[in-house]
Amino acid sequence: MHPEVAAVLQKAQRLQSVMDDQLHRMNTQTFTGTDADETVEVTLNGHHLLTGAHIEDGLLRLGVDVVEQRINEAIQNATAAAAAALEADRERMDAAIVQITGENS
Repeated sequence: MHPEVAAVLQKAQRLQSVMDDQLHRMNTQTFTGTDADETVEVTLNGHHLLTGAHIEDGLLRLGVDVVEQRINEAIQNATAAAAAALEADRERMDAAIVQITGENS
């Protein structure tokens, strides 16, 4: 095999590894958020889908508007955590891609 072809294939394999790592992270990460009073806790998966919710006993007695607000607050907090992790992942991936594609160009 020509050395340049071998080098390109090696870079492609390393790029694939970076992408596989990110997919694994998305399939295994979870993000939790609560409302300020910690009466509602929600969990999002790495794809930012809601996978769980816990509402403290007795909270429903405060009425649907209060419960709705607290659920929304918990979801917003979990989403913020997920967004921060996604941004960190993008920065990590960008740096890895620059390193891989910049080697022996």
